[in-house]
Amino acid sequence: MENKEIKNISDFFSKEHPGLSPEQKWDLVFEGWINKIDEKKLMPNLFELKTWLEALEEFFSSSYLEELVFKYQTTNSRDYDFYFTAFSLMVNKIIGHLKDLDFEKDKQLLNFEEFIVEKILEDFATSAKAFPYLKDIYSPSSWFHSLRLFLQSLKTLAFELTKHHSISQKAFFSLRKLYRKELMSNSIIVSLLKGNFIPKMDKIYQQDICDIIAEREEKKLKREIGIFFIFAFRIVKLNNFIELNLNISRNINLIIPLILLLKKKIQNIFSFYDSLLQQSLKEPFKSEKDLKKIDRIFNDLRLEYQKIYDSEFPYYFDTESEKTNRRELLKNIIIISDIAIQDLIESVAKLFKPEISGNTIFENYKSRAEKASEVKKKLVNLHSKINNYLTDKEKITPSDIFFDINQFIETDLNYLLFKDWNEFLNYYNKLVRTDLSPEFKTNLRSFHSFITKVLKEMVNNK
Repeated sequence: MENKEIKNISDFFSKEHPGLSPEQKWDLVFEGWINKIDEKKLMPNLFELKTWLEALEEFFSSSYLEELVFKYQTTNSRDYDFYFTAFSLMVNKIIGHLKDLDFEKDKQLLNFEEFIVEKILEDFATSAKAFPYLKDIYSPSSWFHSLRLFLQSLKTLAFELTKHHSISQKAFFSLRKLYRKELMSNSIIVSLLKGNFIPKMDKIYQQDICDIIAEREEKKLKREIGIFFIFAFRIVKLNNFIELNLNISRNINLIIPLILLLKKKIQNIFSFYDSLLQQSLKEPFKSEKDLKKIDRIFNDLRLEYQKIYDSEFPYYFDTESEKTNRRELLKNIIIISDIAIQDLIESVAKLFKPEISGNTIFENYKSRAEKASEVKKKLVNLHSKINNYLTDKEKITPSDIFFDINQFIETDLNYLLFKDWNEFLNYYNKLVRTDLSPEFKTNLRSFHSFITKVLKEMVNNK
């Protein structure tokens, strides 16, 4: 595109891009906007805006969250205060990013609506007289000015409603409808949310991974391996983003929509593997041993997913667990997710490049084997201490045992795979309930046997 003002955008498209549909012409405008964002070094801001918008959509539509939030409430007594509070916090973030990303429109990158209006005025010469205000309405000076004003008003409304005793389901549905209607009238936002892949945002910077993709000769496999790594690195970026916001947010309800977005992005990997990637990997890796290894790699991720969304995350909404440190719980979720996705990326990369190491892909990386070695040492110490207590070899009290178990839970428990992780917590909960009762020793013996079994499995899996 030449660097000069174009007074009639239809002239540009008819000369330079004949035969394009209006949607394709808009895609060119959107691509030009993305390039402008990149030139201004605002791509991280765009990533954050897209993340918050996607997270809010998950927050609004998640039946899984609804079941957790209203677990102890009947349908008629549901109070949507939690939703309204989290919505207000998120809209603050969205407004800030809209402001950062807004700039006066480049006259060469006119809005899609402006193009349509130009065509109306050309085709119906009398329209300009009949609707003299038409061009002014459809030629705002910025991309997001009116959207920011609307969201600010909607946030104020949501905040005022939280002052009431309770917020009805009808009020929540109305808020959601107003938000979505305004958002969907903004062409840039629609294109941003529809963009499954935005090259400048989804770029992979790890050279080893880029080499693995580039070296694939079969086009279908090359495409699908590329998509897999894009999906996986999106989760890495999201984990980092959640951790950052968790560290600085005073109200951690803000993090819940991001945890739901993480859930969706992990599910995307499962769906992609089951529907496409699994079949494509059968060609280069034909042996039964290789195929079982590939299944195990992805099944390990499913177990970590269960650990988060079947076991850990529901505690956030468990009103009976008043002692739960919710901030620590969310940190645990990020630790679990980070371990799982880094293991997944390293394991898939090793299929194509056995010499590759997680250390070359990630900073401060520790392999599952290294972590297992550290966990084994701590489990051995815990096992010995329990054994000494049960045999009365030393003066050890139940509080000593609990201290060591709690320390293990805080620092190393998340490195166990789901089954052992879950069993460990079940035994711990039984011990807590039976502390200072005759059943304590019986439960501790069972726990001791469980640790013995885990240690044997660690030795056998070497």
